[in-house]
Amino acid sequence: MKLAVLLAVISGHLLLLGAIQGATEFLPVSSSGHLVIFREWLGLESSGDLSREIALHFGTVVAVVVFCFRDLLSMLRGGSAGLWKLAIGASLVTGVLGIALEDTIESELNSLTSAGVGLLITTLMLVVVAPKDDTRQTRGVVDGTWSHGLLLGLFQSLALMPGVSRAGSTIVGALVLGYLRPDAVRVAFLISIPAVGGAVLLKAAEGDNLTQALRPDMLAAMGVACLVGLAALRFISVNVGPRSLRLFGVYTLLMGVAALLTA
Repeated sequence: MKLAVLLAVISGHLLLLGAIQGATEFLPVSSSGHLVIFREWLGLESSGDLSREIALHFGTVVAVVVFCFRDLLSMLRGGSAGLWKLAIGASLVTGVLGIALEDTIESELNSLTSAGVGLLITTLMLVVVAPKDDTRQTRGVVDGTWSHGLLLGLFQSLALMPGVSRAGSTIVGALVLGYLRPDAVRVAFLISIPAVGGAVLLKAAEGDNLTQALRPDMLAAMGVACLVGLAALRFISVNVGPRSLRLFGVYTLLMGVAALLTA
Protein backbone atom coordinates (compact mmCIF):
# COMPACT_ATOMS: atom_id res chain seq x y z
CA MET A 1 0.00 0.00 0.00
CA LYS A 2 2.80 2.40 0.90
CA LEU A 3 4.55 1.58 -2.38
CA ALA A 4 1.38 2.31 -4.35
CA VAL A 5 0.97 5.65 -2.59
CA LEU A 6 4.62 6.51 -3.26
CA LEU A 7 4.27 5.66 -6.95
CA ALA A 8 1.12 7.77 -7.18
CA VAL A 9 2.89 10.74 -5.61
CA ILE A 10 5.89 10.35 -7.94
CA SER A 11 3.61 10.07 -10.98
CA GLY A 12 1.73 13.16 -9.87
CA HIS A 13 4.99 15.08 -9.59
CA LEU A 14 6.04 13.89 -13.04
CA LEU A 15 2.74 15.01 -14.58
CA LEU A 16 3.15 18.39 -12.91
CA LEU A 17 6.69 18.67 -14.27
CA GLY A 18 5.34 17.69 -17.70
CA ALA A 19 2.84 20.54 -17.58
CA ILE A 20 5.54 22.95 -16.39
CA GLN A 21 7.90 21.84 -19.16
CA GLY A 22 5.23 22.15 -21.84
CA ALA A 23 4.28 25.68 -20.83
CA THR A 24 7.71 27.09 -20.03
CA GLU A 25 9.63 25.63 -22.98
CA PHE A 26 7.80 27.88 -25.41
CA LEU A 27 6.77 30.81 -23.24
CA PRO A 28 9.75 33.14 -22.65
CA VAL A 29 10.16 32.12 -19.01
CA SER A 30 12.74 29.25 -19.12
CA SER A 31 11.77 25.60 -18.80
CA SER A 32 15.19 24.62 -17.40
CA GLY A 33 14.93 27.21 -14.64
CA HIS A 34 11.41 26.11 -13.70
CA LEU A 35 12.37 22.43 -13.65
CA VAL A 36 15.30 23.14 -11.35
CA ILE A 37 13.14 25.31 -9.08
CA PHE A 38 10.22 22.90 -8.84
CA ARG A 39 12.54 19.92 -8.43
CA GLU A 40 14.01 21.64 -5.39
CA TRP A 41 10.67 22.88 -4.06
CA LEU A 42 9.07 19.43 -4.48
CA GLY A 43 12.08 17.68 -2.96
CA LEU A 44 12.62 15.36 -5.92
CA GLU A 45 15.84 13.38 -6.16
CA SER A 46 18.32 14.72 -8.69
CA SER A 47 19.42 11.19 -9.64
CA GLY A 48 16.50 10.85 -12.03
CA ASP A 49 17.00 14.24 -13.65
CA LEU A 50 18.45 12.98 -16.92
CA SER A 51 15.71 10.50 -17.79
CA ARG A 52 13.07 13.05 -16.75
CA GLU A 53 14.76 15.66 -18.90
CA ILE A 54 14.84 13.33 -21.91
CA ALA A 55 11.16 12.43 -21.60
CA LEU A 56 9.93 15.97 -20.98
CA HIS A 57 12.03 17.56 -23.71
CA PHE A 58 11.05 14.88 -26.20
CA GLY A 59 7.41 15.75 -25.54
CA THR A 60 8.05 19.41 -26.36
CA VAL A 61 10.11 18.53 -29.45
CA VAL A 62 7.11 16.61 -30.78
CA ALA A 63 4.89 19.61 -30.00
CA VAL A 64 7.03 22.08 -31.95
CA VAL A 65 7.40 19.69 -34.89
CA VAL A 66 3.61 19.40 -35.09
CA PHE A 67 3.14 23.15 -34.71
CA CYS A 68 5.77 24.05 -37.32
CA PHE A 69 4.94 21.20 -39.69
CA ARG A 70 4.13 23.44 -42.66
CA ASP A 71 7.37 25.38 -42.33
CA LEU A 72 9.35 22.15 -42.02
CA LEU A 73 7.61 20.71 -45.07
CA SER A 74 8.38 23.87 -47.02
CA MET A 75 12.04 23.65 -45.99
CA LEU A 76 12.25 20.01 -47.10
CA ARG A 77 10.78 20.96 -50.46
CA GLY A 78 13.52 23.54 -50.89
CA GLY A 79 11.30 26.59 -50.80
CA SER A 80 12.73 28.36 -47.74
CA ALA A 81 16.39 29.23 -48.30
CA GLY A 82 16.25 31.94 -45.64
CA LEU A 83 14.95 29.51 -43.02
CA TRP A 84 17.64 26.97 -43.91
CA LYS A 85 20.37 29.58 -43.42
CA LEU A 86 18.96 30.63 -40.06
CA ALA A 87 18.44 27.04 -38.85
CA ILE A 88 21.82 25.70 -39.97
CA GLY A 89 23.78 28.74 -38.77
CA ALA A 90 22.08 28.72 -35.36
CA SER A 91 22.46 24.95 -34.99
CA LEU A 92 26.20 25.07 -35.72
CA VAL A 93 26.86 27.66 -33.01
CA THR A 94 24.52 26.07 -30.47
CA GLY A 95 25.90 22.60 -31.15
CA VAL A 96 29.53 23.60 -30.71
CA LEU A 97 28.91 25.64 -27.56
CA GLY A 98 26.52 23.02 -26.17
CA ILE A 99 29.04 20.19 -26.53
CA ALA A 100 31.82 22.34 -25.08
CA LEU A 101 29.96 23.86 -22.14
CA GLU A 102 26.85 21.86 -21.24
CA ASP A 103 28.47 19.32 -18.89
CA THR A 104 30.26 22.07 -16.98
CA ILE A 105 27.14 24.20 -16.77
CA GLU A 106 24.97 21.27 -15.63
CA SER A 107 27.41 20.27 -12.90
CA GLU A 108 28.22 23.78 -11.67
CA LEU A 109 24.99 25.71 -12.24
CA ASN A 110 22.25 23.18 -11.48
CA SER A 111 20.91 25.00 -8.41
CA LEU A 112 18.22 27.37 -7.20
CA THR A 113 20.71 30.23 -7.08
CA SER A 114 21.79 29.72 -10.69
CA ALA A 115 18.19 29.36 -11.85
CA GLY A 116 17.27 32.56 -10.05
CA VAL A 117 20.14 34.49 -11.62
CA GLY A 118 19.24 33.07 -15.04
CA LEU A 119 15.64 34.20 -14.66
CA LEU A 120 16.83 37.72 -13.83
CA ILE A 121 18.93 37.67 -17.02
CA THR A 122 15.78 36.65 -18.92
CA THR A 123 13.99 39.60 -17.33
CA LEU A 124 16.65 41.98 -18.62
CA MET A 125 16.31 40.59 -22.15
CA LEU A 126 12.52 40.84 -22.16
CA VAL A 127 12.23 44.24 -20.52
CA VAL A 128 15.41 46.09 -21.54
CA VAL A 129 16.87 44.47 -24.68
CA ALA A 130 13.66 43.65 -26.58
CA PRO A 131 12.54 46.46 -28.98
CA LYS A 132 9.79 48.65 -27.51
CA ASP A 133 8.05 49.20 -30.87
CA ASP A 134 8.00 47.80 -34.41
CA THR A 135 9.55 50.71 -36.29
CA ARG A 136 12.62 48.63 -37.18
CA GLN A 137 10.88 45.30 -37.68
CA THR A 138 10.98 44.91 -41.46
CA ARG A 139 12.52 41.51 -42.14
CA GLY A 140 10.74 38.22 -42.81
CA VAL A 141 12.11 34.68 -42.75
CA VAL A 142 12.80 34.93 -46.49
CA ASP A 143 15.46 37.50 -45.58
CA GLY A 144 17.37 35.06 -43.38
CA THR A 145 21.17 35.12 -43.79
CA TRP A 146 24.07 33.01 -42.54
CA SER A 147 25.28 35.82 -40.27
CA HIS A 148 21.84 36.16 -38.71
CA GLY A 149 21.77 32.40 -38.14
CA LEU A 150 25.13 32.51 -36.34
CA LEU A 151 24.00 35.43 -34.17
CA LEU A 152 20.75 33.65 -33.29
CA GLY A 153 22.85 30.64 -32.31
CA LEU A 154 24.67 32.84 -29.79
CA PHE A 155 21.37 34.10 -28.40
CA GLN A 156 20.06 30.53 -28.18
CA SER A 157 23.23 29.34 -26.44
CA LEU A 158 22.52 31.69 -23.53
CA ALA A 159 19.82 29.17 -22.58
CA LEU A 160 22.49 26.62 -21.66
CA MET A 161 22.35 28.34 -18.27
CA PRO A 162 19.29 27.30 -16.23
CA GLY A 163 16.84 30.16 -15.95
CA VAL A 164 17.75 31.80 -19.25
CA SER A 165 14.82 31.23 -21.59
CA ARG A 166 15.61 29.64 -24.95
CA ALA A 167 12.37 31.00 -26.43
CA GLY A 168 12.89 34.41 -24.86
CA SER A 169 16.52 34.80 -25.93
CA THR A 170 15.93 33.69 -29.53
CA ILE A 171 12.74 35.72 -29.97
CA VAL A 172 14.48 38.81 -28.59
CA GLY A 173 17.51 38.06 -30.75
CA ALA A 174 15.37 37.86 -33.89
CA LEU A 175 13.58 41.09 -32.94
CA VAL A 176 16.90 42.87 -32.40
CA LEU A 177 17.94 41.72 -35.89
CA GLY A 178 14.80 43.36 -37.27
CA TYR A 179 12.51 40.42 -37.92
CA LEU A 180 8.75 40.92 -37.78
CA ARG A 181 7.26 39.57 -34.56
CA PRO A 182 5.38 36.60 -36.12
CA ASP A 183 8.54 35.66 -38.05
CA ALA A 184 10.68 36.02 -34.93
CA VAL A 185 8.46 33.46 -33.19
CA ARG A 186 8.60 31.07 -36.16
CA VAL A 187 12.39 31.33 -36.34
CA ALA A 188 12.82 30.86 -32.59
CA PHE A 189 10.84 27.64 -32.53
CA LEU A 190 12.22 26.20 -35.76
CA ILE A 191 15.84 26.58 -34.68
CA SER A 192 14.99 24.96 -31.35
CA ILE A 193 14.17 21.65 -33.06
CA PRO A 194 17.75 20.61 -33.98
CA ALA A 195 19.17 22.10 -30.77
CA VAL A 196 16.78 20.40 -28.34
CA GLY A 197 16.23 17.29 -30.45
CA GLY A 198 19.97 16.72 -30.88
CA ALA A 199 20.62 17.14 -27.15
CA VAL A 200 17.82 14.67 -26.34
CA LEU A 201 19.21 12.06 -28.74
CA LEU A 202 22.75 12.38 -27.35
CA LYS A 203 21.58 11.99 -23.76
CA ALA A 204 19.21 9.14 -24.63
CA ALA A 205 22.14 7.19 -26.08
CA GLU A 206 23.97 7.20 -22.73
CA GLY A 207 23.58 4.16 -20.49
CA ASP A 208 19.99 3.15 -19.77
CA ASN A 209 18.60 6.68 -20.06
CA LEU A 210 16.33 5.76 -22.96
CA THR A 211 14.92 2.75 -21.10
CA GLN A 212 14.19 4.88 -18.05
CA ALA A 213 12.64 7.62 -20.17
CA LEU A 214 10.22 5.09 -21.70
CA ARG A 215 8.72 3.99 -18.39
CA PRO A 216 4.91 4.36 -18.29
CA ASP A 217 5.04 7.27 -15.83
CA MET A 218 7.62 9.06 -17.98
CA LEU A 219 5.53 8.49 -21.12
CA ALA A 220 2.53 10.03 -19.38
CA ALA A 221 4.59 13.09 -18.42
CA MET A 222 5.88 13.23 -22.01
CA GLY A 223 2.31 13.32 -23.31
CA VAL A 224 1.36 16.10 -20.90
CA ALA A 225 4.42 18.12 -21.96
CA CYS A 226 3.44 17.72 -25.61
CA LEU A 227 -0.20 18.75 -25.18
CA VAL A 228 0.54 21.70 -22.90
CA GLY A 229 3.37 22.66 -25.23
CA LEU A 230 1.01 22.88 -28.20
CA ALA A 231 -1.28 25.18 -26.20
CA ALA A 232 1.69 27.34 -25.19
CA LEU A 233 2.87 27.58 -28.80
CA ARG A 234 -0.52 28.83 -29.92
CA PHE A 235 -0.61 31.33 -27.06
CA ILE A 236 2.83 32.86 -27.61
CA SER A 237 2.37 33.04 -31.38
CA VAL A 238 -0.26 35.76 -30.86
CA ASN A 239 1.10 37.28 -27.64
CA VAL A 240 4.58 38.47 -28.50
CA GLY A 241 4.04 42.26 -28.50
CA PRO A 242 6.11 44.64 -26.35
CA ARG A 243 3.53 44.69 -23.55
CA SER A 244 3.30 40.89 -23.46
CA LEU A 245 7.07 40.52 -23.30
CA ARG A 246 7.22 43.03 -20.43
CA LEU A 247 4.55 41.07 -18.54
CA PHE A 248 6.56 37.87 -19.01
CA GLY A 249 9.55 39.85 -17.75
CA VAL A 250 7.69 40.77 -14.57
CA TYR A 251 6.89 37.09 -14.05
CA THR A 252 10.52 35.98 -14.52
CA LEU A 253 11.60 38.73 -12.12
CA LEU A 254 9.24 37.42 -9.44
CA MET A 255 10.25 33.79 -10.01
CA GLY A 256 13.93 34.70 -10.00
CA VAL A 257 13.62 36.55 -6.71
CA ALA A 258 11.60 33.66 -5.22
CA ALA A 259 14.29 31.19 -6.29
CA LEU A 260 17.07 33.29 -4.76
CA LEU A 261 15.15 33.78 -1.50
CA THR A 262 14.56 30.03 -1.12
CA ALA A 263 18.05 28.93 -2.18
